Amino acid sequence: PTPSPTPDAAAPSADPVGEVKPVSASDHIRGNKDAKVTLLEYSDFQCPYCQRFHPTMQQAMKDYGTKVRWVYRHYPLSFHPNAMPAANAAECASEQGKFWEYADGLFDNQDSQSDTFYGQLAVKLGLNKAKFDSCYSAKKYQAVITADQATGNTAGVTGTPATIVIGVNGSKHLISGAYPY
Repeated sequence: PTPSPTPDAAAPSADPVGEVKPVSASDHIRGNKDAKVTLLEYSDFQCPYCQRFHPTMQQAMKDYGTKVRWVYRHYPLSFHPNAMPAANAAECASEQGKFWEYADGLFDNQDSQSDTFYGQLAVKLGLNKAKFDSCYSAKKYQAVITADQATGNTAGVTGTPATIVIGVNGSKHLISGAYPY
């Protein structure tokens, strides 16, 4: 997979969508868990296009409030050496209820990503450092991350960021790229 370029400000076009794994309680959901519209994002914490797109998703959440939910799934690109470790660190933070805060911190500090930084961010967010370190060093969530990536492949994701918009009527549209808000 390759990163998707940032498109022009023109309206995004939808790509074909394959089979989409239903959203479940094990997903990372920001916003109203019961919202009728879902923004299902496949992303990579080291991808510069994903970093550029993150504020777009944050703004959509602010503007649409309870009408939409943002679901994050991992899609670490093989040529980003920190993508898999960052995803693992985010999952370890999730164990302590801080996935979204950790994800925001990863995108806000993308140039700082390293084994040392992941622990520093855990401390900054008030996580139990020993528990975090044990989880992170064991690569506890490797299979979860790989499974997310596989569901992305099945859905038609070929790069990051990729967002599947699931409408009120169940319609699905895959939008590839870092579109501005």
